[in-house]
Amino acid sequence: MSERVTANSPTIILTAGVEEPSLASLLERDRHGVVHVASGTLALKWTRDIQPDAIVLDEELPDMSGIDVCRLLSSDLRIAGKVPILVLAPPELSREQRLSAIRAGAWDVLPRSGDGEELLLKLRTYLRRNREADAGQGEGPVEATAGFHSRPAFVRRARELTALMTRKHGALACLVFALEVDPADLKGRQLVAHTARVLRSVERVSDVVAALGPTEFAVLAPATDPAGAVTLARRVATALQRALGDGDVVDPPPNLRVGYDAVANLRYSPIDPVDLLSHAMAALRGGQPEPGFPWVRRYDASVASRQERVTAPRLFVG
Repeated sequence: MSERVTANSPTIILTAGVEEPSLASLLERDRHGVVHVASGTLALKWTRDIQPDAIVLDEELPDMSGIDVCRLLSSDLRIAGKVPILVLAPPELSREQRLSAIRAGAWDVLPRSGDGEELLLKLRTYLRRNREADAGQGEGPVEATAGFHSRPAFVRRARELTALMTRKHGALACLVFALEVDPADLKGRQLVAHTARVLRSVERVSDVVAALGPTEFAVLAPATDPAGAVTLARRVATALQRALGDGDVVDPPPNLRVGYDAVANLRYSPIDPVDLLSHAMAALRGGQPEPGFPWVRRYDASVASRQERVTAPRLFVG
């Protein structure tokens, strides 16, 4: 296997508090998608929303320390022990502080102004280790998600589809289906399993479906404009409601939310698929509810532009 994991599998890395241009330039050499936020609070918020493949934190953040962020992330079962967290610290950081960072959940502590190649090497090693562990597991966090694209494979396929639809002046939509359930609970696992089966049954050959986490799925749908995205969301909800034995859908199945973003013509409105995915995730949080279907929320750039002054990350795509 090549040492450059990201050469074949694009990854999303969240950085917090680190000087943006230098780190983005460093990471784009390995073709990472980089999401940057300025504070620990936003790091926590966006980690849970976009579920990055790795996290790089500055130890000194404006609102809390990087060690505090590690400690808070370690309480999230979707993150703890699964997502590599690297802390960049000043040289004068004491041995006890370094040990505290490790105990708090950091995978490694590196000097902030140290050798950039060491950071890249560490990231490659940890990402490759995760990839090999995932490949070797007979069952994932939720067995029903087996067979779906991983996040890196989803990003890679999304870039291919984006290039194709741009040449054809085509539309492209990204939808994120989120289930507000506990994946450790039997009923939660059953709802996830039903949702996975429904997504398999309704997906077209051209669609790309990924398991973003234990309770979240993403669908990339080519030749699908905003109206088509809402239709797809309703079709999935209807099929899921019927699978649960509840008849035709009036309201969505319990705990189902959908966020989406769609572009009607990629040639005229180009967008990187990492941004499209981020928009769909942001729509889950604060998008505009669709009339008559408030559980479906669309990304609204005018609303987001006001929110992003405080909450949104900056995206760098290698």
